[in-house]
Amino acid sequence: MPRKSVRPLGPRKTLAELAYQRLRDGIIHGRLRPDELISTGQIARAMHISSMPVRAALTRLEAEGLVVIAPQRGVRVSSVSVAELEELFATRSRLEGLAAHLACRHLTESDLRKMRQYLRDMARYTRAKDAKRWLVTNEQWHHLIFRASRNEQLERLLFDLWHRGIRRRTGAPNVPGHMERRNAEHAAILAALEERNAELAERLWRDHILAGGEEIIKFLTQTQLRGSASKRGR
Repeated sequence: MPRKSVRPLGPRKTLAELAYQRLRDGIIHGRLRPDELISTGQIARAMHISSMPVRAALTRLEAEGLVVIAPQRGVRVSSVSVAELEELFATRSRLEGLAAHLACRHLTESDLRKMRQYLRDMARYTRAKDAKRWLVTNEQWHHLIFRASRNEQLERLLFDLWHRGIRRRTGAPNVPGHMERRNAEHAAILAALEERNAELAERLWRDHILAGGEEIIKFLTQTQLRGSASKRGR
């Protein structure tokens, strides 16, 4: 009797990977606030694991700029100043613009179909005011171009910068009209990419990052000011 083929199981996530994902999600979605101390022991007990995988996860998060590990002082969620954010978006605008320029010669029809679908999805999520799904799809849009640049050094730099700024982007959809404006910019970029106009795609992408960054910085500054005023009024 012939043996039935068995579909191989996918790789199981390590405890360090699970701890990393839990902590990263907490930081990105605001459950762990800037400058908040993180107890390795508490996280380990909550997850019913040892401290070793939690420490490995924190080391990985430090490399992404999401936490700061200070000897004798513990681990805290990192905070970012306005000046640092301005530097981050200025750097991203140049490097992502370069990625768009390089991607023009490498994008396949399959890549372009995905980008058109991402654009339709983001429009649908905007109408539904579904910021969470919009952010996920926006990330897929950007990451496709990172990979399509076919430049491994550039790709690594871009993913590092993306992770460093991701927590700051989660509040952006709360800015009135933010998703609509980014969608319109995406559409113009896609048209340039379809035409294989590398110079135009680079310029539009650079302007896209700077415009979004300006809105995010303004939103965060206003939020911090309101928070400070609220504390003084107590």
